[in-house]
Amino acid sequence: MYCPKCLTEYREGFSECADCHVPLAAGAPPAEADDFDPSIELVVVLESNEAIQVGMAKGLLEDAGIPYYILGKITRLVNDVDPFLNKWVKLQVPRDREAEALEALQPVLHPETCAPLTDEDAGVTP
Repeated sequence: MYCPKCLTEYREGFSECADCHVPLAAGAPPAEADDFDPSIELVVVLESNEAIQVGMAKGLLEDAGIPYYILGKITRLVNDVDPFLNKWVKLQVPRDREAEALEALQPVLHPETCAPLTDEDAGVTP
């Protein structure tokens, strides 16, 4: 028995997922698909040694639903130990999503061209 929503396994005798509150399905949960596709060609959309810039870029790509890979993750660990080393990382996306990623990353890549936030954008009520 397993939950078809969260894929949590249950032993016999249970009929509903304790977390999702949906009826359980018989059998074992399906095997998780491996998201890695070695044939995907990745392109670099951002090179940076600034943790804040990389973090903002990751957030923008996640919000846009664009998958990404960070080349040089191990260097981030070195930076955490000694932040004065300023190691560079490369943020990569699939080639077929490059244009979409570059558009989503405009606030990070070219902050000077973005309009400043207004009180309305910031959620402030006048």
